[in-house]
Amino acid sequence: MNYRFNQVNVFSSDTLKGNPLAVVFCDDECISEKDMKSLARWTNLSETVFIFPPSHPKADYKVRIFTPLEELPFAGHPSIGSCYSWLDGQNKKVIYQESAIGIVEIRQMDGMLYFEAPPLQTKRPFTLAELDLLYKSTNLKAEDVVSSCVLNNGPIWHSVLIKSPEKLMGIYPDYSEMVGVYLGVCALSDDKNSLHVRAFVGSEQTEDPVTGSLNAVLAQWLTINKYIPAEYTSFQGSSVGANGEVFIRLVDKKIFVGGKTNFVIRGEISL
Repeated sequence: MNYRFNQVNVFSSDTLKGNPLAVVFCDDECISEKDMKSLARWTNLSETVFIFPPSHPKADYKVRIFTPLEELPFAGHPSIGSCYSWLDGQNKKVIYQESAIGIVEIRQMDGMLYFEAPPLQTKRPFTLAELDLLYKSTNLKAEDVVSSCVLNNGPIWHSVLIKSPEKLMGIYPDYSEMVGVYLGVCALSDDKNSLHVRAFVGSEQTEDPVTGSLNAVLAQWLTINKYIPAEYTSFQGSSVGANGEVFIRLVDKKIFVGGKTNFVIRGEISL
């Protein structure tokens, strides 16, 4: 069968410097989970999204999100990229996306799409074993770390705030020490008004260029603890050749995470 297919660039105004996403439109449920997993492996992108008609009465559409290895209940750049593809120029201000984590509200604001940060399912300190993993996998030392917290909004992010962007860019990850762990490390800019972020995906032994789910949990954690203002810009991806910008906004006392998106490929895919 042939399916409408897009590949979009998320979280950057530079067409080839954001996080790429494959989007497949499925008019019904006839595509098998096996084929979805196979296609996600074949595209070899961080995520491939399949858009279906909604099953929840409030939702505009439903998504299933796959990495090359697993299905995710939620992810940030797939939420924005799939919504951008579904809208395809429509001027709809509020969109409701159905996913395994529930209904995610997405808004068009200032010419960009923003998703509401999902509620945190977990917020706890690192264990001693997890701190040991952090130090072994990054060569950071205890004195480099300002704070750390395990945060779960679908993906489980072992999140770390360190003292400087220079320390952040000096990390050369040892993925053999972080098998199965999503590790997010960040540092405040010198003026404390913006954030620099890196995301290490242990299960796939790769660094993600720009990561919506990580930036969502970091915003929830760092703003409530007053490390950073409630509205700021996050920069991510320069260490892997990207130029990602993630915008954090506070609207109706809720955190929204947004960025620029554009089409790169439009066509059909045969399965």
